[in-house]
Amino acid sequence: MRITQFRIEGLGHLSTLLADEDAGVTAVVDPRRDVDIYLSAARAADLRITHVVETHLHNDYVSGGRELAALTGATHVIGAGAELQYEHRGTRDGEAFDVGALRFAALETPGHTPEHVTYAVSDTSRAAEPVLLLTGGSLLVGAVGRTDLLGAGQALPFAREMYRSLHEVILRQEDFVAVYPTHGSGSLCSTGISSTPSSTVGYERRHDPLLDPSLDVAAFAQRLLTGQPTVPRYFARMRPTNQAGPRLLGAHVPDVPPLSVAGVEAAIGAGAVIVDARPASAHVAGHLPGALSIPAGTSFGTWLGWIVEPDRPVVLVVDGPDELDDLARQALRVGCETVAGYLQGGFARWVDAGRPIETSGRLSVDELAAALDGDPAEGPLVIDVRQADEYAGGHVPGSIHLTAGSLPDRLADLPRDRPIATICGSGYRASVAASLLRAAGFEDVSWVATGVPAWQAAGYGVQRAGDADAGSTAAPGPRSAEDPHAAHGH
Repeated sequence: MRITQFRIEGLGHLSTLLADEDAGVTAVVDPRRDVDIYLSAARAADLRITHVVETHLHNDYVSGGRELAALTGATHVIGAGAELQYEHRGTRDGEAFDVGALRFAALETPGHTPEHVTYAVSDTSRAAEPVLLLTGGSLLVGAVGRTDLLGAGQALPFAREMYRSLHEVILRQEDFVAVYPTHGSGSLCSTGISSTPSSTVGYERRHDPLLDPSLDVAAFAQRLLTGQPTVPRYFARMRPTNQAGPRLLGAHVPDVPPLSVAGVEAAIGAGAVIVDARPASAHVAGHLPGALSIPAGTSFGTWLGWIVEPDRPVVLVVDGPDELDDLARQALRVGCETVAGYLQGGFARWVDAGRPIETSGRLSVDELAAALDGDPAEGPLVIDVRQADEYAGGHVPGSIHLTAGSLPDRLADLPRDRPIATICGSGYRASVAASLLRAAGFEDVSWVATGVPAWQAAGYGVQRAGDADAGSTAAPGPRSAEDPHAAHGH
């Protein structure tokens, strides 16, 4: 048996190729939207893809299941409860299918989603008992898949289902059975996921905090549902997209076409949004008016799906065309089908053509402290755009908490007659948030180029959840190298 895992950084997505090399056949489990990576891997190993296997309807990315089955003629297998609206094989608890000598037995494990299936895989050339579990979004490495993605009203009932799936199905397997999940470190489908991509039932039984034998159903649900990250807005589109069947792309990701300056202006006139994928430092120094800053990197797709409406055309500004393939793939993975092109020649071409530009504000932690040292009513409103648990763990005194992804829905609540400064952990999220506010017409907006850890390292005090006056507009505490919180890096 050949096992190959593929990882998408940023999404925290893990897919798996399981092959019987002697028979020359393979299955691909929970494939990404851009499936050429599996075609290449199968071709290089002289394998034929006979099955595309999915554990559940995905909430965090567009599935490549339909695409890969269409390109290879493979059988597309998923839990019968998924009710896909295109050709597939729905499987139920206890049913099995073979990929050469590899037997996949379906085990219904609802919780993360109602139709969720775990597959127990046996290498029948050696033994009939399972050697690994494909656990999808149920048992993860160091964590368990969250159960609130289909709405708060379903979170607790699904958590009870998850508890039963774990204890009555998954944990009944032998300790040596390997665990291969679909959600890895970085995924927003749970919190606390280990960076290790696979594990064993025995190791998780002993070390996964959500499998603590002292937890009853109620305690398990409370622990599971506490501190989960904010759900990106694009998640709501993924399940219906995957159920209906995403648009077929073919064996290759479509190229992003170049646009002239006039072509970009025409796209803007037709309603396109400019997404500046250059580093945030370049964006702040000068950018196209109204452009959003989403720097290229592993998180580009998540933020694109989070803050850009799905049907709005997108024009990219990049440092060079070598970045375009990765950005196009990330866009497709989150259901963005409307990348209209990129500014040929980059920002310099726009400037050379004499077109208008905008600049933005950027602050160091010392500059932020100086701006806050005085009448709080005259200083900037500091918006901490991190996750709720990060904010609770320590924030700039007087700052308010709004995650960057929630800003499009909260613009009416923010003052337009007062400076605004955004801050996060390292500057990335703050720069995205600041550009969003600027694009929405807020004029005096800056972002802190480092973040709260740098604020503390510089000796400035923080507030924590439960502190007196937390959430007020008080100015920061005095700078002091003796601040015990800064000294211990909290």
